[in-house]
Amino acid sequence: MDRFQSNGRLIAGVSFDIPGMGYENPQTGAITGFEPDLARAVSEKIFGSPDRLDFFQVTDAERIRDLQEGRVDVIASQLTITPDRAEQVDFSTPYCVTREGLLVPKGSSIGCFEDLKGKRIAVTDGSISLRRMRAALPSLPGATHVITPLSAGNLAAIDRGEADAASNDMINLTLLRAGSTHPERYSLIDIGDRFDPKPFGMAVRKGHRTLLGLLNQAIESLKACGEIDRLLDNALARLARH
Repeated sequence: MDRFQSNGRLIAGVSFDIPGMGYENPQTGAITGFEPDLARAVSEKIFGSPDRLDFFQVTDAERIRDLQEGRVDVIASQLTITPDRAEQVDFSTPYCVTREGLLVPKGSSIGCFEDLKGKRIAVTDGSISLRRMRAALPSLPGATHVITPLSAGNLAAIDRGEADAASNDMINLTLLRAGSTHPERYSLIDIGDRFDPKPFGMAVRKGHRTLLGLLNQAIESLKACGEIDRLLDNALARLARH
């Protein structure tokens, strides 16, 4: 029996550092954002209540290990579906698909992928963006990486003058910019045509077919009625009012 069946709750691994995507309010402790809201919607589909889950902070580098070692039942944290990861975890049907992007200071000389030559690129440890940028280095003479443990560190590295650009998916970058104190200071650049799309899926431990089936049913239902798009739109709208 899956653990979630025995206690009637899910432990969801989400980000705590990205306003709008997955964020823990330091004053109230509230967990907000698109992916926590999606996890609540999935909980409602599975259990009939959005509150039958607990949140656990995960990082890109440790989230799969947290799942495999039983600290969480499901990951909902911008986990791109890839063949090698599918050997470690079981993925749900994708809940959204995004593209690779760059965040740069407004007025930067960087306007496309090729302009990264000789630049310092902030990327998150354990992310597909880091993997892709490492593979791209031979085509970007002089470029170097600034590796941060959390996605929010990408923006912080630019603010501190330690990086010239941040590479992440377009959804994360859009939310990071919108949630910043001065979003007008940054520009977004879509470089998705250089790489494959990035489908995000929830993940469970290998062989947990009951939970995986329930997740797939819930996600497909939420996609069909437009709820997932609405949750993402709401996350962006809340950031715009902050």
